Amino acid sequence: MNGLIVSIYKAERTGDCTNGGVSSKATEALLIGDGVSGPFEESSERPTLKLVRRNLFGREHLHAEPIDPPTGVGWMAGGNFIWTSDSRFPNDYPIAVHDRQESQDQYNMLSR
Repeated sequence: MNGLIVSIYKAERTGDCTNGGVSSKATEALLIGDGVSGPFEESSERPTLKLVRRNLFGREHLHAEPIDPPTGVGWMAGGNFIWTSDSRFPNDYPIAVHDRQESQDQYNMLSR
């Protein structure tokens, strides 16, 4: 599947909050999904993220998540964002990357 190469932006002050997510290990990713067009193919050089569109409280909300299913409680935001100046990017501002995973035990401990 083809898509766009996007840069991954990280907050240096807070460090890695992804719990080892794919965006913590890369500076670029390939964005694919509905409404994303681009000439670039998947590669082992960068992780592939899919665009997720949700309707929350009557407004469209976008985020990107890994194409592989989560092994924990589900994908969640880890503090990193993607962006490119390519006019085919599906949003006017950076999109949050939801690549943080937690085990059920971690989730229960951190949710108290």
